[in-house]
Amino acid sequence: MVPLTCLAPAVFGPGIPPTEHVDPALVAILLAPWAKIVAFFWGAIWGSFANVVIYRVPRGMSVSRPRSRCGGCERPIAAWDNIPIVSYLLLRGKCRHCGEPFALRYLVVEILAGVLSFALYIQLVQVPLVAGGAPGIVGWLAWFAFGLSLIIVTYTDLDWWIIPDVVVLPMALLGLVLAGIDDAWLGVPLTEALTAAVAGWGTFAGIRWLYMRFRGIEALGLGDAKLLLMVGAFCGMPGLAWCIGAGAIQGLLISVPMLWLGRDVANTTLQDAHGDDPEIAEDVGEGVTGRRVPFGPFLALAAMEYVLLRAQIDGAIAWLAGAG
Repeated sequence: MVPLTCLAPAVFGPGIPPTEHVDPALVAILLAPWAKIVAFFWGAIWGSFANVVIYRVPRGMSVSRPRSRCGGCERPIAAWDNIPIVSYLLLRGKCRHCGEPFALRYLVVEILAGVLSFALYIQLVQVPLVAGGAPGIVGWLAWFAFGLSLIIVTYTDLDWWIIPDVVVLPMALLGLVLAGIDDAWLGVPLTEALTAAVAGWGTFAGIRWLYMRFRGIEALGLGDAKLLLMVGAFCGMPGLAWCIGAGAIQGLLISVPMLWLGRDVANTTLQDAHGDDPEIAEDVGEGVTGRRVPFGPFLALAAMEYVLLRAQIDGAIAWLAGAG
């Protein structure tokens, strides 16, 4: 297993400046115990926004207007009742005015985003400082945005069988821009980011075309291909390979037992979500195995694993390549 002190050069490249070139006051702030708490609540705030995106984007609604409101009494939620995590717990998950329960998912997403920001802050800001390098603040923010996108994709695909273009395409572009400005920020050179992005999209788009051409089945949606476009731009070829391989394996391990037990992986059926879509409805009754399963959540899970365990996964892939 790769030690934590090796994460700094692995993520930021060999050219990171030593800690003595960083303002000591900034070092003290970034390493303070309360900094991790701030990182957690920073993530939770964006987790609250992710909840808005998950609910509104598939419905074609604006993410900025109107203000969040109770689904029961339709009264706008006051700012003090919309503090991430805290308000949900204080109100016991219910509307202050009518007592309508709020879905537990809102709390879960905020906690997930907070934990993600917390973990990435330690990994990309504090660990490099302790190891003698510079804090990777840009890397922390960029990888957090990537991870938050994965959370959004997971829920929209489970609910609506949709991977929103407005989420994955701008993020793919961001990954390429960051790689082009400084490949140390993501640890992926621009040429590799471009190659992996095109390979990710092309692989799934090609598989989809083959199934449509020879079996008349839409085995994979183009949303999965666009998700891999984003993954390739951020993670490069090793991350793309892990995402596809681990995503497929974990998808089988989770979905097959659920289907055998008569449970659906998604929260809705494809027909309920897109029954009126002429491009989908023709084959809605049959999937590759007779029942359709959204692949996006499993790809997102594998991509999240790569974000948090990159050094270990890269080491395992290198070992397997050497052993082969």
